[in-house]
Amino acid sequence: MKKRNTVQAIDRAVAIIECFRGKKELKLSEISERLDLNKSTVHGILTTLKHHGFISQDKNTQRYRLGIRFIEFGDIVMNSLNIRSAALPVIKEVCSKIEETVHIAMLDGSDVVWIEKQECNRSIKTSTTIGAKLPAYTTADGRIILCYQDLDKIDNYLPEEIPKYTPNTITDKCEFVKRLKEMKEQGFAIDNEEVVEGIKCVAAPIFDYNGDAKFSISTTGPAFRMTEEKICQLIPIIKEAAKEISYSIGYRGI
Repeated sequence: MKKRNTVQAIDRAVAIIECFRGKKELKLSEISERLDLNKSTVHGILTTLKHHGFISQDKNTQRYRLGIRFIEFGDIVMNSLNIRSAALPVIKEVCSKIEETVHIAMLDGSDVVWIEKQECNRSIKTSTTIGAKLPAYTTADGRIILCYQDLDKIDNYLPEEIPKYTPNTITDKCEFVKRLKEMKEQGFAIDNEEVVEGIKCVAAPIFDYNGDAKFSISTTGPAFRMTEEKICQLIPIIKEAAKEISYSIGYRGI
């Protein structure tokens, strides 16, 4: 096994910080027991972290907690996480693999807007202009984001009467909401020629560092290529790509 080239003191400092996951405050003895380190070692590291603002200590209880310095660095990290730059290498790889156009979208009010794309090289292909918008409920991209919203908010995204775009359009609101629940359970959405005849789409949610579905990744293609068999092959690929992008922008869920 390859030997890790790490510094023991820093490894221990990181381990101490990790102890505070799910814990607001900890005693010196609690940290020492968790890490199986003697109190003097733990105390020395805590004192150093405290000096730099990464740990604070309650004067009355002597309990330790994470310091406000993490807020400062948290803002820096969050501001540096750009969904487009994080997604682009992933969608390029997916596009090359599946040979269909791949999009990244986000919710903008009640609309879904496409913010990044990678077009395939096929002579017959589908594409969306970056910056283009459509009502979120009309697209797989939008629906997979909507289904993670609170139920009382979903109604605000739906018109009183859903227009019938194609023979496959679901116009009944109760049935539509039922489908959204199914999408959430499955973790993906399919547009089966419900808005434009001859076009099918598969989309999956991208979660941010708060665990909110803020974006989506999708692949769109002509119905004659997007057979049931191919869609079954695309679903795990798109879901895995969504997971990869989610983790690259700070998501730490399952």
